[in-house]
Amino acid sequence: MEVIVAGYNVDAEVIRKCTKGATPETISAAYARISRSKDSVEKLRAEAILDVEKAKDSNTSIVFEMGHSSIAEHVIFNFDLIGISRYLAEFIHRSRLASFTEKSQRYVTLDGDFYLPEEVRNSKLREDFEQVISEQNSLYELLFAKAKEKLEADGFAGSKRDRFSKAKEDARYFLSLSTLTQMGITINARSLQKLLVRLDKSDLHEAKKLKKKLEEEAKKIAPSLIRYTDADDFTRFTWELPENKEIRPSEKVKLINASDNPDDLVLQGMLVDFGYPYEQVSDYLSKITSQEKEQIFDALFAKGKLYSSMPRGFELADFLFEVCCSACCFGQMKRHRMSTILKSEYHPDYGFVVPELIKALGEEEKIDEVIKRTNDLYFELEKEKKGLGNYILTNAHNTLILFKGNLREIYHFSRLRADEHAQWEIREIANKIDEIVREVAPLAGKFLGGKSEIFS
Repeated sequence: MEVIVAGYNVDAEVIRKCTKGATPETISAAYARISRSKDSVEKLRAEAILDVEKAKDSNTSIVFEMGHSSIAEHVIFNFDLIGISRYLAEFIHRSRLASFTEKSQRYVTLDGDFYLPEEVRNSKLREDFEQVISEQNSLYELLFAKAKEKLEADGFAGSKRDRFSKAKEDARYFLSLSTLTQMGITINARSLQKLLVRLDKSDLHEAKKLKKKLEEEAKKIAPSLIRYTDADDFTRFTWELPENKEIRPSEKVKLINASDNPDDLVLQGMLVDFGYPYEQVSDYLSKITSQEKEQIFDALFAKGKLYSSMPRGFELADFLFEVCCSACCFGQMKRHRMSTILKSEYHPDYGFVVPELIKALGEEEKIDEVIKRTNDLYFELEKEKKGLGNYILTNAHNTLILFKGNLREIYHFSRLRADEHAQWEIREIANKIDEIVREVAPLAGKFLGGKSEIFS
């Protein structure tokens, strides 16, 4: 056996200083030839480095003409994204096979910086936009200061830093989705191309601008793998409903659908994964009692550790929920990208969330005043361009989500989001999801819960 390090992420400044004309395209071209060449992969890489243009031509042919798109996944980009809006960040986070780290409004005190949409810059609404943003930022500063004082007066358990973080965590609900952020993103060429198409699909100027900049930078590095980045008619397809009726949901979490007999499905998957044929497994499960099935689950869960993932058999049981949550909470939910998350636009009619700490500050009148001004401007912006109103809405405003996860994913979600250290709103949602799943799958869902609860 031999293991050779073929490459790894290095800061671009180091690459520029050490190597002229370096490109990851030689790696993808060499790996593409593995399946059809008897030569060692070491030799294939050496040959690709000696003839970079040939490697590029090979990439184009294999990925775009022969359709072997997975070859593009061998090329990895690291991008710093600076000065984008909190709203645009949601477009980026939809990339399922990518990694992100974003500036957190829970931990960083914000200075009021915001993105002024190009569509508003020369519009009659610019003054109103800037005024409402100013009112939102002033409200944030007021609530942050008063929340810190209240937590201290109430004897909040934790350090000064913990107290400040808690105050920021709840005050940020009233910052706009146009608030500036920054992030680091690691993404392969195939996923990047999908992201570029998604950005192109949007009619918003900010999305188009980011698409152009990302594409320009990627093509400097790996032009052979970044080609079809425009959204076509299929990608742009939409369907208008005869009535666009906005309805405020009555429940934060509602079960829409679930697999039949999820406990048995999970057991079937587990036992097949242990190496038994499906027919033997089905016959066995048809003959044993619920208590005997529970013994199998109990024996499994007894061996679980803090870092354990559920066996793949848990993927056979699916659950579909409708979730109504704030933009703050969605910022946590969207990180569970291996689940299926379909999101409506934000809308004032879905309501907004006020944290309990903020309710206790006695600023309801001020909050209602700012939210009303925000909602009024939203409708004016939507008249200018559909989707533009999202920029002025706040982190407190709700969206509706269809959240589908298999039970393995739901366990991962629960361990993180039902934990005592999780953000309070998503913890409430995770606890409700756990409760519903345990009713439907009492055996397989028996040990749902946050790390702090299950492994205390």
